[in-house]
Amino acid sequence: MRFRSVSLPVLILLAAIVASPRTADAQSQASANGSNADATDAVRPITPADYGQWERMGSATLSPDGRWLAVPITRVNEENELRIRLIDSDSLIVIPFGLGARFSGDSRWLAYTVGRSEEAREELEEQNKPVHQRVGLFNLVTGDTTLVEGVGGFQFSHDGRYVALRGYPPTGKRESKGADVVVRELETGTDMNFGNVSHFAWQDEGELLAFIVDAEGEAGNGVRLYDPASGTLRSLESERARFTALQWREESDDLAFLRVLTDSTYEDSSHTIIAWRNLQSGDPDRFELDPTEFAGFPDDTRVVDYRTLRWSEDGRTLFFGIKDWRRVEDDEAAADSSEAPDGEAADSSETADGEAADSTDSDDDEEPAGVEIWHAKDVDVLPAQKVFVETDRRENFLAAWQLDEARFVQLGTELTEKVSLRDGSPHALGFDETPYDRERMFGPEYRDVYRVDIATGEREKIVERVEYRYGLSAEGRYFLFFRDDHYWTYDFESGQLVNVTADVATSFVNAEADVTRDQKPPFGFAGWTEGDDAVLLNDKFDVWEIRPDGSEAVRLTRGAEDSIRYRYQSLDFSQDYIDTDEPMLFSMYGEWTKKFGYAHRRSGRQSERALWMDARVSRIQGADSAETYVFVTERFDDSPDYYAAGPGLANPRQVTETNAFQSEYAWGHTELIEFENTWGTRLQGSLAYPADYEPGRQYPMIVYIYERLSQGTHTYSVPSERSPYNDAVFTAEGYFVFRPDIVYRDRDPGVSAVAAIEPAVAAAIATGMIDPDRVGLVGHSWGGYQTAFAVTQTDIFSAAVAGAPLTNLFSMYLSMYWNSGGTDARIFEISQGRMEVPFWEDVEAYRRNSPVFHIEDMNTPLLVTFGTEDGAVDFNQGVEFYNAARRAEKDFVLLVYEGENHGLRKKPNQLDYHRRILEWFGHYLQGDDAPTWISTGVPYVEQERAQNGRK
Repeated sequence: MRFRSVSLPVLILLAAIVASPRTADAQSQASANGSNADATDAVRPITPADYGQWERMGSATLSPDGRWLAVPITRVNEENELRIRLIDSDSLIVIPFGLGARFSGDSRWLAYTVGRSEEAREELEEQNKPVHQRVGLFNLVTGDTTLVEGVGGFQFSHDGRYVALRGYPPTGKRESKGADVVVRELETGTDMNFGNVSHFAWQDEGELLAFIVDAEGEAGNGVRLYDPASGTLRSLESERARFTALQWREESDDLAFLRVLTDSTYEDSSHTIIAWRNLQSGDPDRFELDPTEFAGFPDDTRVVDYRTLRWSEDGRTLFFGIKDWRRVEDDEAAADSSEAPDGEAADSSETADGEAADSTDSDDDEEPAGVEIWHAKDVDVLPAQKVFVETDRRENFLAAWQLDEARFVQLGTELTEKVSLRDGSPHALGFDETPYDRERMFGPEYRDVYRVDIATGEREKIVERVEYRYGLSAEGRYFLFFRDDHYWTYDFESGQLVNVTADVATSFVNAEADVTRDQKPPFGFAGWTEGDDAVLLNDKFDVWEIRPDGSEAVRLTRGAEDSIRYRYQSLDFSQDYIDTDEPMLFSMYGEWTKKFGYAHRRSGRQSERALWMDARVSRIQGADSAETYVFVTERFDDSPDYYAAGPGLANPRQVTETNAFQSEYAWGHTELIEFENTWGTRLQGSLAYPADYEPGRQYPMIVYIYERLSQGTHTYSVPSERSPYNDAVFTAEGYFVFRPDIVYRDRDPGVSAVAAIEPAVAAAIATGMIDPDRVGLVGHSWGGYQTAFAVTQTDIFSAAVAGAPLTNLFSMYLSMYWNSGGTDARIFEISQGRMEVPFWEDVEAYRRNSPVFHIEDMNTPLLVTFGTEDGAVDFNQGVEFYNAARRAEKDFVLLVYEGENHGLRKKPNQLDYHRRILEWFGHYLQGDDAPTWISTGVPYVEQERAQNGRK
């Protein structure tokens, strides 16, 4: 591993590109006015040549003291970078190809990975050299930086005084996974090197570093403990064996790990568990569980390494996974059994009559048939079993090892395969789904719930047939679940089952959820308060604090009055409970205004708005040791940026500026369009304006559909030719883009879509800005289905594009969802298909909602796209519609992308599809000349020639 120190300007560029940060209020007001109310404000429209510079902002990392922010930026042209900002300064530090930033616990250092450009990667690959990453260490106090070559991973110690840097294992075929590790004391730059390290882990809230030595040939293998403060190195284990799965107990000096245990009479390997307690004391305790010798451990059972070791809070118990340990078939025993009684080997070449046997009839020589057996009684169909075969192979049962009592307890069993723990609780939850296997083939997944005693493994059924479950409470006293439109608790102390929402004057059922199940889902819950005193539950708009015995319910927010949705927002995901005595933060969303914001609430008081903007506000996070908060705002016409604020989110100010060059280009903005579907349901749609919009002109419009989409009215779109349905591109090409909401009635998904689409388009046209003769429709997958169906029901569209659409509900019902291995029948009956029953129980509903059965009524030119390996919507859905359209002499084109799945992943195909969509709409909506592929089609020979030419 090589270190290279450089001065700051070499690696890091300084630029005051956030010269005049805006407040959140100023940003909201500027955006509300629209960035491009008329074309005179614009310098020029964007073109494909401009797309490469556009930036997407990743999730930022905030330093513990709240003073620094590190933001990853990816560009369309892949010239990515990491931006580091001192929040109270206007200067910006840029790390080309930086990513994966982490701050030290003392906020004095920032470490980050440095990648390479595409050209640099290709050059190394051509030279048969490995493409290794580098790590930068940036001193936030002095501004100095060090670049470390060939680092595959890094981790700070808890206090931030040290960093461990692990290189890459040597190339070539090796059993060892070891690589060099350097532990650097950051203040002095002093290094300690260790070789052949396969895994390392810093002590939680301590300075000890545990690491595993994994050398070739196992010489010197073991587990070491390094104390960088004293410089001492201890060997906890040392032998010719392999070790894995280091696990510290939180806030302690207790450590556990596994030693690989092999036995030639068994398949796979097992593991011995080794645990150390009080490692920093003068007399630490060592414990060992060898599954081949430990009392009470079941025979032919192994300890697996793919379930993470888990300590109990008090350090007295370790939880781990066990699985059957299968014996290797004994070929020698089989051979012995074929010997003659007198000890001489029987001549297998002769029959009982003494005649020579025909060797071609021998079963041993016969090649096994390549057959799969699909049975109608299969709970999981064969494709699903194949998809999950690796998961099934890793299935294991949870077990507990009580260290001081030297006791083994099996918690998971064939009855309760899945077991859920809660730290500090004397019991766990076990779930048994087998009584409902037949039902889940085409319906919801139910489970019986068991109480499992961690000390003894004894289990007791506490409730049956649960679909929506929320696990144990913070202290483990209650189990929460939802059934019969209400929340219920089971009290482990009293054994009582209580409906806690029966007397609450609201509904917790999401009645608008578009699923065809007996039980609609709830709006969800936020969590438990300290001491299990209450649980926080959501209704449509508000958050309620409800006692676990149902004796009291308090509405903490006031959202219903203004149709504003409040949801509790946690800033500390490591905390198991919600402290209602401390200020609480809630996200806010206006159902009809589409405004976003945050509110806070102090104990005993009503919630108060802290931030409320006509923009999308999200991604809030707080500093660990300071009252500094950052969050992101964005609008359709304003690229996402981080804002920083103090206590109570006061005085927010902009601290990043992405796509600062956008002001050089024409850009659209959005507004909400109100409408009702044909049965009177109030809905909205988001209408994006063309970048060159001028009042008084009429423009073509592209309607993009899926389900509810108006909530995305503030979503910023990055222009890219690799994105086929791109609002920034469409608006730059001179289109309005309309995204209306769609809601559904059971057994009528297509009819429901048209019931929303037609009045939505009429409402948009009523603005006078849209040319009614130049309206296009586009959707993908479920949106593609609705597009294909809509153009057989209405003639309001001049052209349409359907990506991977369902076209025949009968054949689609009988298809497989190959990506997951499940059946489309289940999706049709209880999920997105919304058909409730198989087609033979309602043939007319399936016919009524199948596009292919209305092909004779389609008068709109339709472009359909499929990948031949589509694992979500079967490729044959496109073939069926192609054949129907061809026979009915309709204006139809099918684009087939070889080897692609449900969405295009190969760059050439992404570019091709994007450009063909623009050509399709350009011809039918803007009057451009039709290329040959649209007007007459292209013979296969010419297509093949074009493909070969590109190669």
